Amino acid sequence: MEYRCAVCGTRVSGDMIIYMDHTEKHIIDLVKHDHPDWVEKNGVCQKCFEYYKAELKGAPFGDAPCALRMRKVTKFLQIISNAFKGGKK
Repeated sequence: MEYRCAVCGTRVSGDMIIYMDHTEKHIIDLVKHDHPDWVEKNGVCQKCFEYYKAELKGAPFGDAPCALRMRKVTKFLQIISNAFKGGKK
């Protein structure tokens, strides 16, 4: 059967990954941060699962709050950088 990933929109064949396990709670938090309208029961495709899993592994101490803090700091730095670039034009 073919499904459309509720996160990235890609059409995939096979089953979607449904999250039920507490150990995957951090991945759920990251997906919800990026896609607030996402519903857990819709699951995600394997590609999206691997993306968020890799992001989680790259976070200091491997926890989702650190990954979210890194995202906020990175976004803030991009905004400041863009403001300075715009001022130099």
